[in-house]
Amino acid sequence: MMRTKRRKRLHLYLLDDDKNTFEHVISTLMTSCNHNYYQAHQCANIVHTKGRIEVKSGFPPEIFALYLQLAQQGLNVELRKRKL
Repeated sequence: MMRTKRRKRLHLYLLDDDKNTFEHVISTLMTSCNHNYYQAHQCANIVHTKGRIEVKSGFPPEIFALYLQLAQQGLNVELRKRKL
């Protein structure tokens, strides 16, 4: 019996910062993560009050591509192997 290696799920977190506006964060989440306006607005509020929020989880290379896209838009993001 041959076993296949399990792929590790990655968690993408948006972190709070002082340089991006709510409107920029909301529009970036809507275009990059396919969030609707309500989801993006809630994420922006939660990250502002709590300091971080998980915006997506999945497997590489999709999550790496999304990480790079959000970082290029100026958002403060980080990848974790385990959920916080």
